Amino acid sequence: MSDPTPAVRASDAEREQVADLVRRAVGDGRLTMVEGDERQRAAYAATFRHELAPITADLEPEPTAQPSRPAVGKEIATRPDATGSVAVMSGADRSGTWTPGLTHRAVSVMGGTSLDLRHANLDSRGLTLQVVSVMGGANVDLRGVGVDVTVQAFALMGGCEVVVDPDAVVEVTGVGFMGGFADQAGAPSGTPGPRVKVSGFAMMGGVSVTRRPLAVESGQ
Repeated sequence: MSDPTPAVRASDAEREQVADLVRRAVGDGRLTMVEGDERQRAAYAATFRHELAPITADLEPEPTAQPSRPAVGKEIATRPDATGSVAVMSGADRSGTWTPGLTHRAVSVMGGTSLDLRHANLDSRGLTLQVVSVMGGANVDLRGVGVDVTVQAFALMGGCEVVVDPDAVVEVTGVGFMGGFADQAGAPSGTPGPRVKVSGFAMMGGVSVTRRPLAVESGQ
């Protein structure tokens, strides 16, 4: 006897969620680029929810809960006006508990920079990030920051990826010449959160903005 329960159609958001998990698996080395491409094409071609489940069955599931965003207090008296990170044919990693200046400049020349702001000490004055990538790359994680952030990006034969919260209000106004600014964030989900403004110039390079849930991390 056939199952009378009809198949449930998948939404664009559900397809994008699966495709994003596949992209991260490729970045983590859990899937090859070929496998990732095949699975992403399958995700975007899926019509029903049950077609999405096998695509990520052997990958870790999306988190079912998110830790609360830390409260942003008064101005931090010891917060400097400016700080910086430089990676020239090398790497620069700022993560954990650290205090960026009101303006933080990150320069990558044939190197890579990772700016993880998830546990950074910020205040109500917000943050301006000046990201320069010349034949290099930069990753900026703004999940959970709880304040408005302005990203001024310059990419020359390089790239910059900005990751924001699902509820962030994103404005992308950059200009591309033989390159581009990709606003893959879409509309915020739930109550609109802090504002993230991304501007700048990309030549033979790219700047992208994506949304990603803040994973629950043990011991944090």
